[in-house]
Amino acid sequence: MSEVLEYWPAFLQGLWVTAWIAATTILGGAVGAVLLGALRLSKTAAIRAAAMLFTELIRGPSAIVLLFWVFYALPLIPGMPRFGPQAAAILVLTLDGAVYGAEIVRAGIETVHRGQFDACHALGLSKFNSFTRVVLPQALSQIVPAFGSLARDMVKWTAIVSFVGVQDILYVANYVRGQTFKTAIVFALLAATYWILCLICATAFRLLERALPLNRALRAAQAPTRVVPGLDALEGAAS
Repeated sequence: MSEVLEYWPAFLQGLWVTAWIAATTILGGAVGAVLLGALRLSKTAAIRAAAMLFTELIRGPSAIVLLFWVFYALPLIPGMPRFGPQAAAILVLTLDGAVYGAEIVRAGIETVHRGQFDACHALGLSKFNSFTRVVLPQALSQIVPAFGSLARDMVKWTAIVSFVGVQDILYVANYVRGQTFKTAIVFALLAATYWILCLICATAFRLLERALPLNRALRAAQAPTRVVPGLDALEGAAS
């Protein structure tokens, strides 16, 4: 064990890289999911078809195949950009998170009652204001729990980035295992690290879910009414 712990600075560096990539891709995936999910519900057939085609193109191949394609194959095409290992990893994981999250957003928006859309139209709100101020805040109570589950998966997806040379926690663990031959200890620490990261992610989304305005309003409505001492007697005297 002590031989493995001698590499704790390398483990911390790898943990920071994994946490940074996970946080970046979850945030980017959430923004992309909202945009793509809204496009999936567009009234214009061409936009709906383009959004669906993009979703299927990204969701079809596995994430690691897509990563290899972006990192190794894309630079071979004239005029295409060449991404570094970390940039390619963030791009691919963000796109994957966005297309899977788009289905969650689409389903969440469809739970909002049609009357809300009609009310926005009657009040003269623009489509953008209707979506951002009325529809999306209500849909978030359905979207956030499901996206939280996807975010935990996205934390685990970061394990593939070491295949293109990103020195994340898995890359460091493999290096330490090769130096110390303490395979069981190293991979036990690695599993515990991913478990803790997923637990932190789940806790963050649970707090976010509780902070949503609609959920706070529902909790307030369900809370028991506090009885003021002596109020019943006063009401009886008044009657």
